Amino acid sequence: MRYEFEKDGRTVARVLWEGPGQVSVEADDPSTKATVDRYLASEVTYMSGFSGEALQSRRRDWTPWEFERACHNLARNLRATVKRVQTGPVEDTEREAVAG
Repeated sequence: MRYEFEKDGRTVARVLWEGPGQVSVEADDPSTKATVDRYLASEVTYMSGFSGEALQSRRRDWTPWEFERACHNLARNLRATVKRVQTGPVEDTEREAVAG
């Protein structure tokens, strides 16, 4: 799934989710990219056993539904609108053009 974040009539960030743990971010402004990276690369803490003593941290593995909800929450944080540009497997049209 690919999402674009728009603010004041221009795209400020693009986010691509290709599966659990596979999120890439494009943004022209380094501070916007840092915000998006930080927001979507959040770590979760979970109990690693029944004793409750051992806590472990891992990178968030987004499900499609969680990722969509996170993008809408992030848009609110950025004061931008979000739109879904593409869903399903993302194809590299440039690579296909060269191969064809």
